[in-house]
Amino acid sequence: MYLLLSLRRVVEQPVQIYQDVDSKSKRWYFQSYNLTISNIWSPFLVKAAIFEDINGVSTAEVQLHLDKLDKKWLDIYSSLDYMIISSGKWFLKAAVYHENDVIVGCHLCPGKNLIELGFEYAYKKTLHYVMDFIKTSKYKGLIFFRTSTPDHFENGEWHNGGTCPKTIPAKEGEVKIKDLNRILRNIELEEFEKTFAKVAHNEVNLKLLDFTNLLLSRPDGHPGPYRQFQPYSKNKTAVVQNDCLHWCIPGPIDFWNDVIMEIVVNG
Repeated sequence: MYLLLSLRRVVEQPVQIYQDVDSKSKRWYFQSYNLTISNIWSPFLVKAAIFEDINGVSTAEVQLHLDKLDKKWLDIYSSLDYMIISSGKWFLKAAVYHENDVIVGCHLCPGKNLIELGFEYAYKKTLHYVMDFIKTSKYKGLIFFRTSTPDHFENGEWHNGGTCPKTIPAKEGEVKIKDLNRILRNIELEEFEKTFAKVAHNEVNLKLLDFTNLLLSRPDGHPGPYRQFQPYSKNKTAVVQNDCLHWCIPGPIDFWNDVIMEIVVNG
């Protein structure tokens, strides 16, 4: 879950006023503007026990409670003026699913004698639960629901040597959306549409951010091997893990901010 992420320009050096023990959730304060910006680490939006390191290497399946919202964002929900909610690809990870404190099944858990429900089951359940909460919350701020974004791994994926070497935008139609990305997006759009028809009656201001088609053409927007500082400082030919999923390079993220600010200012 991300709450008003990045500013296009650094207009003032903010003061960091909070970070959690893992330095994943953080909060900054811009004194001149009386503005607080938070980044809340809640990749599943529901309660989850996660057992992996910074490189995504897991020692056990995620324990996912599909009917319990994550208190990391739930506890401050009503105090926020604007928020951007997103999830998606974390649901592809191996996980055991709990409902009513009972294990109901799993995703990618051979040998555990559990029902293979698949990530689609968990993602639909979670988004339905989140959207049900939002539409009845009487929240008075502005909520953006952002669909998951496409990645541009080539010749592999995150964990097995995938890279994203392109340095310029792709031509229209050159990059096709991957099947997994399409499945996630379809689930997101379906749950949003079911909720959007009802939130207006409860005076909840919910907007959709769907940058899929734009971002498909921007394989140059990822940090690639530079997910860590100076990855080749000790060995110019080192084999390093690439990040072809997150958007850290100027260009695409500036467009996001322009769209978000246009909606915030002019509706």
